[in-house]
Amino acid sequence: MIQLRRSIAITFFSTNIATVVQFIVTLVLARLLTPSEIGIFSIAAVAINLAGVFRDFGVQNYLQQERHLSPEKIRSALGLLLATSWLLALIVYSVRWPVANYYNEPGIAALMAVMAISFLLVPVASFFHAILSRDLQAGKQAVVHAVSTAAYAVTCLTMAYNGFSYMSLAWANVANLAFTIFAYLYFYDRSFPLLPSLKGWRAPVRFGIGSAISNLATQANNSLPDLVLGKIHGAHAVGIYSRAQGFIGIFAQVAGPTLNYIALPYLSRSHHDEQPIGYILDKATRYLTVIAWPFFIGMALNAGDLILMLYGSQWSEAVPIAVIVALHAALRVSVQMHQPALIAIGKPLIAAIPAVVNFAIRLTFVFAFGMDSILHFAIAICVADILGMIVPLVLMSKYFGFSLSRAGGILLQALLFSVLFAAVAVGVKILLPLDWSVYVRVLVTLVSLTVAWLLIVFGTKHPIASEIRRMLPAKVFK
Repeated sequence: MIQLRRSIAITFFSTNIATVVQFIVTLVLARLLTPSEIGIFSIAAVAINLAGVFRDFGVQNYLQQERHLSPEKIRSALGLLLATSWLLALIVYSVRWPVANYYNEPGIAALMAVMAISFLLVPVASFFHAILSRDLQAGKQAVVHAVSTAAYAVTCLTMAYNGFSYMSLAWANVANLAFTIFAYLYFYDRSFPLLPSLKGWRAPVRFGIGSAISNLATQANNSLPDLVLGKIHGAHAVGIYSRAQGFIGIFAQVAGPTLNYIALPYLSRSHHDEQPIGYILDKATRYLTVIAWPFFIGMALNAGDLILMLYGSQWSEAVPIAVIVALHAALRVSVQMHQPALIAIGKPLIAAIPAVVNFAIRLTFVFAFGMDSILHFAIAICVADILGMIVPLVLMSKYFGFSLSRAGGILLQALLFSVLFAAVAVGVKILLPLDWSVYVRVLVTLVSLTVAWLLIVFGTKHPIASEIRRMLPAKVFK
C-alpha cells in the first residue's frame, strides 16, 4: 500500500507538471492555428487512433495483467507489438489519400504520412511503458515523461510559430516518441530480454482479441464526433467540438494519467491476491465522483469566461457545446472503472460490451436527432451516454457484487454533494461584478470554489476527507 500511494503521488505530480506544459502549448496553438486547422488535424488523428487500436492489439494490457510473465512471454509480446505496428504503418501510409479525398481535405494525407512514422516507434515505447507500469516504477516513468513532454512542446511550438500549421502537431508527436524511447533505454535493465519472437504468440493474441475489441469500441465512441461532424459540417465544426471536448477534458488530463497508470496493475494484483474488487470499485467511484462532478459544474457555469480567457474570442462557439459535454463527461466518470476491472480479471471481451452498446445508442441518436447543428449533435451524444450507463452498472453488479442499489447510493451521495457545491458556484457567479476583468473573475471563482469544496468535504465527512488529512501536515488539523 505504501508503494501504491508513492506511485500515485509521483504519477500525479509528474503527469500534472506535463499537463501544465501541454496546456500552455494548447493555449499558444489556439492563437496560432484556426478552428479549421485544428479540425483537419483532429480528423487525421481519429483515423490514426482507430488504427492504433489494432497496433497495440491489447499487448500492453496483457503485459500488465499476466500473473506469471516469463522471458518467453515477454519476447512474444514484443514480437507481436512490432509485427502489428509496422504492418499498420504501411496500411496507414497506403490509405492516406482515400481518407483525405473522402473529407475533401488534402492536408489529411500529409498528416497521415507523418503519423505513419509514429507507428514504427510506438511499439518500443509501449513495451517499456507496460513493463514499468506492471512494477509501479513511477519514478523512472516520471523522468521519461518529462523528457518526452519537453521534446513535444519545443517541436510543436517552434514549428507552429514558423508556419507549419497542423503539421507541427504531427511532427511533435514523432519527436515525443523518439525521445521517449531514448529515455527508456537509459533505464533499460541489460538482463531483460529484448529480442522479439513470435513463438508463443497465441497467449497474447487470445487476450489481445478481446482487449482490441474493447479498445476499438471505446475509440469509436470517442471518434464519432470527428467522423460525423467532419463529413456533414466540415473541419470548422470538428474544430469547435474538439475545443469544447478539450476544455472539459482538462479533468481527464489532470486525473486521467494517474488513474490509467494505477488502475489496471493494482486491480490485477488485487484479483490475483483474491481481494474483493467490489470494495475497490466502491471506494474509487466515491472519490472520483466527489472530485469530478464539482469540477464539471464549475467548468460548465464559467465556460464563457474560461474559454474567452484561455483560447480567445474565435472559440466562442464552443461555449454552449462545452456545457453539454460537461454533463455527459460527469456521468461517464461514474462508471469509468468497469473497463480496467473487467480486464484485470481476464475478461477483456466482456469489457467491450458497454462501449459497443454505447456506440450503437450514440449512432442512433445522432442520425435521428443530431444532424442539424453542432448543438443538436452534442445533445444527442449526451442523451445517448445517459442511457448507456445502464450496461456497465449491470456488469459491475454481476462480476464484482457492485450492486445497482450500492451504485445508486454512491451516485445519490455525489449528487447531494454536487447540489451544495452548485449552489455556492451559482452564488459566486451572481455576486461577482460584471465590470471586473475576466482574469480577476476567474481567479476569485477558482479560490472561492476550492475553499467551498474543502468545507463541504469536511462538513459532510465524506470518506475522501481522510485521504486529504494524510497528505497534509498533522498540525493543520490541530
